[in-house]
This record gives sequence, structure tokens and C-alpha cells, in this order.
Amino acid sequence: MSARVRVELEWPRHNAVRAGDETYFFLERSGSVHLIHSRCPHRGGPLHLGEIEDERLRCPWHGSTFRVDRLCDRAVPTIQRGSSVVAYLPAGLGEAVPVHQMVFAS
Repeated sequence: MSARVRVELEWPRHNAVRAGDETYFFLERSGSVHLIHSRCPHRGGPLHLGEIEDERLRCPWHGSTFRVDRLCDRAVPTIQRGSSVVAYLPAGLGEAVPVHQMVFAS
């Protein structure tokens, strides 16, 4: 595993993590939370502002869709115990700060 930075947060009080210029947001599926990188791989759009339709997340910038299950499979490693979540973000992004922000994709 490559170098990771540990960040602790309280779900759902915190629904996202900012690390430098990057945003990661939570998707809740089947009782588990998944911390997803918000940058669309196609053109860099903010996926956390997209909508989920038929288990596909639509990028708000250009309409490309991504299967939610595949996004969850590629999520940042997390450990959840009740409302406490520990996430392991890639190192080198800057300080990881738990936040609560507008997230449409849920």
C-alpha cells in the first residue's frame, strides 16, 4: 500500500474531507460509508455535486455517469465504528480536514 494519511471524523456530522485542493465525499450504501474522490476522471468535475440515478452517479459538468458500486470499490480505505470513521487518504495532498458541505450525491 502506498503512503497514507490518517484522518478521524464523525459521520454524518462530517460528510466530506478536504485535503489540499482535493475533496473526498461520503456515499452511504448498505449501511457502510465509502469515501470517494470527488474529481471526475473524465474532466475533473465535482462528483459530490452530481446526482445518483439508477445506481449511477452523473457528473454535473458533462453528464458522464459512473457506476456507484465501482466508485465504492475504489474508495479511500475506511474503518467505521458507529458514527466514528477513520479514513486513510493518499499522502502528499496536504492537511486532511473533516468538513460538512453540500453533497448532492447521496
